[in-house]
Amino acid sequence: MDIKKTLKKEWYVLIILLAPFVVSLVLWSEMPDTVPTHFNAAGEADDYGPKWINAFLLPGIALATYFFLLLIPKIDPKKRIESAQKPIAAIRIVISLFLVGIYALVMMKTFNKEADIGQFVFVSVGILILICGNYMNSIKPNYFIGIRTPWTLEDPQVWKKTHRFASKLWIIGGLIMTTSAFIPFLKDSIFIIIEAVILLAVVPIIHSYIIFKNLR
Repeated sequence: MDIKKTLKKEWYVLIILLAPFVVSLVLWSEMPDTVPTHFNAAGEADDYGPKWINAFLLPGIALATYFFLLLIPKIDPKKRIESAQKPIAAIRIVISLFLVGIYALVMMKTFNKEADIGQFVFVSVGILILICGNYMNSIKPNYFIGIRTPWTLEDPQVWKKTHRFASKLWIIGGLIMTTSAFIPFLKDSIFIIIEAVILLAVVPIIHSYIIFKNLR
């Protein structure tokens, strides 16, 4: 993979990732010295810290995450992930936009503006799961992304069948989670997201073992 070529192609993502640093510098003098840094499921602040955390640490994490996902193919010892460029690119861009969105919401909370963090998280995680599910069926065996179990890595047929099943499961799960963002009693519970993510991860793992045993 040509990193320079990818960066030129995804120039708009870099602008979005760098924009929060500019915004933070402009608003720095107006930010209170102590800002909300953690929120409960209802979107209410329950922990506070110095303003540099919201101003620069959050966008720094977003930028670092983007470049980490960009460099993954370079550190793959067997270059198996080269065939999964489209899924990685989609995940890289969506996660970057998600983290920038979190920064924007946190900054709104910093200035006491109304922001529905719960709904944003539900929609964003749902879309991320939906996109991952859409590409799941096309991912080839590798060490970094996908349902990586001893059974899928051992047998290409198990990998293929597991990811075909997981693709359908994740697409359905993503649609349900995105829809849940507009149901008040669901979007206010972070445990719904945790349980859904665990379910979407555990079920394909169990399914891969069953396929492996049946093939043997």
